[in-house]
Order: sequence, then C-alpha cells, then structure tokens
Amino acid sequence: MKILMDSDCLIKLTKAGLKENIVSLCKIIIPQAVYDEVVVAGKKKGCDDAFVVENNESIGKIHVLKKISSANKGDDALFELFDRGIHAAVGTDDARLAKRLQTNGIPFILPAVIILKLFEMKHISYEKALWMLDQLSAFISSDEYAMTSALIRRKP
Repeated sequence: MKILMDSDCLIKLTKAGLKENIVSLCKIIIPQAVYDEVVVAGKKKGCDDAFVVENNESIGKIHVLKKISSANKGDDALFELFDRGIHAAVGTDDARLAKRLQTNGIPFILPAVIILKLFEMKHISYEKALWMLDQLSAFISSDEYAMTSALIRRKP
C-alpha cells in the first residue's frame, strides 16, 4: 500500500512509536513541502520526531516525492501530487483536510485506519493491531479509537 502522507499523520505515527512498523509494511511518500514542515521546521524547533523522519528519509524508509510542486504548504502539495495510479490514499488526521479531500474525490486514510487495513490485509496479527492502536490512542480522537477498535475486535 502506497500512502501519500501529510505532516499531521506522519508526526502522530512517529510520536506514537509506530512509524517504523508502518514504513516496514507500507510505502510512505511525502511531498517536499511536507518534508520541509516536518523536518526542516521541526529541527529548528528542536522536535525529536524531525530527526527521526530525516533519518528515515536518508535510509530510504520514507520517500520524498521529488516531483516539482508549486505548493508551499504540505496540504496543497498533496492535492497537486496525488496520483490515483500510484497512491492508494492520502494519509491524514486533519479534519479540514479530510473534508477537502472528500469534496475533491481523493481517497484518504486516518492513522488508525492504516492499522485496520494492515490487519485486514493480514500484514499484522490481531494482537499487534490492538497494541498499535493502543500506542496511537493518545494522539487520535476517542471516536477514531473506538471505531477502529470495534472493527478490529469483530475480526479476530
């Protein structure tokens, strides 16, 4: 599964300690503008996750889309660079962006739903899916957690 990801989703997965699990099972692609938001701006602020993402990019675990974009903001770059033939969805946890994506017919996937999809595709076990969801719980809404937990638990 190839996911074009926004900074919000990438940071939440990193802070939850799940990014390594996710990048080993999915191809995570980010526009240059998202890289700049997460890594360049994050390093200036001293954010630990910025250094982790930078390292993952340098060793090829996260792929920065080198395609030229006129967008300065990551959200705008996602719209410009999304390609249905390449990307399964845009990974985001930003409600405003999700609404905008939906309006424009672009599929999106929430961080918790990435875990659900990996479970449904049998890339992770039932136990690992619940563990990953628990790790993510502090960074997502209670509704997102409850819905995803219920969907995982109905399919042991």
